[in-house]
Amino acid sequence: MKIKILLILFLVLLSSFFLTNCLEKKSHIPELIESREPIHTFGNSEAGPFYKFIWNYLVDPNMHRVYLWDYLSPDAIDAYDLNGKHLFTFGKRGSGPTDFLALYNAAVDSSGNLWINDSNRKTLKVFSKNGEYLRNVSLPSEIQSIYIKKMIFNRYDELYILGQDSENCISVWKLDLGKTDPKKLYEEGRRKRIALIDFVPDIAVDKDSKVYITDSFDYTIHIYDREGKLIKSYSEKKRKKEPIEEGDFNIFDEGLRIVKFPNYQEILDQLKGPSKYFPAIFGINIDGDFIYVWTSEMDEQRRYIINIYDRNFKKRGQACYFNFVKDNVAKIIEGKLYIPRIENYDLKITKNLGRFSFFNVPDHLCVYPISKNILKM
Repeated sequence: MKIKILLILFLVLLSSFFLTNCLEKKSHIPELIESREPIHTFGNSEAGPFYKFIWNYLVDPNMHRVYLWDYLSPDAIDAYDLNGKHLFTFGKRGSGPTDFLALYNAAVDSSGNLWINDSNRKTLKVFSKNGEYLRNVSLPSEIQSIYIKKMIFNRYDELYILGQDSENCISVWKLDLGKTDPKKLYEEGRRKRIALIDFVPDIAVDKDSKVYITDSFDYTIHIYDREGKLIKSYSEKKRKKEPIEEGDFNIFDEGLRIVKFPNYQEILDQLKGPSKYFPAIFGINIDGDFIYVWTSEMDEQRRYIINIYDRNFKKRGQACYFNFVKDNVAKIIEGKLYIPRIENYDLKITKNLGRFSFFNVPDHLCVYPISKNILKM
């Protein structure tokens, strides 16, 4: 009898050890950034404008520029140098050929020209790096029917557009503007996209002009060559999927009080099958030879876990930081993280907020050095 009791106690202690060890591993994932004090901040100094809400923005390291606009009141675009010094402002809200009705997203080409998508889906407005209006470029008819979510150029100034149509189908197109017909690389229409549950894949381009597209469900990244041919899809099949739960609909109201999103139960009831889960991957950043993959898994501090690979998808490290699961708002460029101010280390707040809410008001853009301790050499 004593031997049996001792055996049971041993098994309980062993189980506790392994459970504690697993929790410690998850809670001790290193932070992505070297220091919590940003090296540069955009939007909260006397040198430039203030913003209500920063979501989309552009960083052009070749021209040493950062471009910001206010998502809630996009009246103009502000240009900064990489150190946060405000240089000039250009554009204005209006209905003229050079005006913006609404600023959704933009991309920058190899000459530093800005290609801007506003509410007019038929054209892109092109401005020089100095803010001078250059021209409007008509989009192919295939693109005019979709809502453009993301745009990015490769080194040859070929433009990739990720869009969503009226049936909530996602597609990725390659445009060699003015030279060839657009080519559809990728399409996905399986996921239910309603209200807050509007997950959009992420897209990135490496220095060899390979295109990386994250899957809307699984831990899968689709990789295409410059010609648009699928090279391979990298997957990790055993990844745990995070279910969408009632608590994920806890959001801030205008007074920064935590409330439930209206009609959240109706939304939950419409989610079936794989649509009941967060995408295993919601973001991807490529910086030099490293690929940063943002997963929907969180650590004990409610930060998202990032897996880091080399370009052969050999695991090189792991880190964690704050982000927005609906739309990757982070950019990692030349060893620096650019991200709106969404971090919040107050667990009393972050544990009560859902994943469909920013953990802070993103009223300025912060720049942090990437930690040197996250990579396995």
